Amino acid sequence: MNKFLRFTILLVLIAAAGVLILAFLEPHDVTVTRSVVIRSNRETTFAQIKNLTNWQHWSTLLENDTSIKITYNGNEGEAGSTLEWKGDHGITGEGIIKNTGIEKTKMNYSFSVTKPGTMEADGVFAVTDTGEMVKVTWTFHKHFPFPGNAALIVFDLERYMGGDMMNSLTKLKEYVEKDAEPAVEIEEVQYPGGILAGIRDTLTWDDMETFFGDTYSLFVKTPSNKLKGSPIGMFYEWDTIRRKADVFAGYPVTDTDIPVNGITFSELPQTRAFKAVHKGSYDGVKKIHKLLDEHIAKKGLNRWITIEEYVVYPGNERDASKWQTNVYILVQ
Repeated sequence: MNKFLRFTILLVLIAAAGVLILAFLEPHDVTVTRSVVIRSNRETTFAQIKNLTNWQHWSTLLENDTSIKITYNGNEGEAGSTLEWKGDHGITGEGIIKNTGIEKTKMNYSFSVTKPGTMEADGVFAVTDTGEMVKVTWTFHKHFPFPGNAALIVFDLERYMGGDMMNSLTKLKEYVEKDAEPAVEIEEVQYPGGILAGIRDTLTWDDMETFFGDTYSLFVKTPSNKLKGSPIGMFYEWDTIRRKADVFAGYPVTDTDIPVNGITFSELPQTRAFKAVHKGSYDGVKKIHKLLDEHIAKKGLNRWITIEEYVVYPGNERDASKWQTNVYILVQ
């Protein structure tokens, strides 16, 4: 072996040793975090994150590759649901984002690139209240086993991922805020009245969502010609001290010949009422109720019953920003 070859091999060994030494100094885990404050509520904002079909509205991952094809699997907004993409291997490649668990308004996820090459990561999206706004914090975590962490010598993950994350969060903010504060118009109307079929109960606020969902599911097989319109919630009392409500959930119906076990019927006369329309998640309905209450108080009228009519709701639209609730306060 000539001197030049021995010298070359020695340089390679020294360089390799140097890389290994530097790898010992590099971290094995890197976490990138970005945040944005959005003028909205937790429910509307979190629906854009946990429902992976909504990522098309704001994720930069899905806009940089015109050839990309997206497939969604699993129950929308629940653990186990996935977003799988296949695109140009020189731009986005192929991979899967998976909702791995939800805790209130926090979603854990896994991020896997399958082509070209492989890469595994995970992270968390968390939505928290900040007064009248919400803060979205996106965390991306990647583990680098030794000696693979040597790549961090030349690869700045904080800069590489942080830019895309911040761009996506900025788009999320713009999308959610574009209709965040619509003008509220209050009009005096005649509530049509009629026969209502459903279940009435006194329950805690925490049990409300389950109660409404279970009640509406009873009507799934009811012939469409028996139902006169959208599902409703009728509120007789709203106790802010004990956090309880006397509520009726159900549907306007054409008659009492409804083949649903356990339901009762209530009949309302045509009644003077004040109406306002809310678009967005149910967190924002509280504002509508307050404005209607103030409007009625100024007129010196007595409220009777509050009715919420769910025109666009989770049963027919996943995107919370598109939900529509008509709120009526019947007066005497």
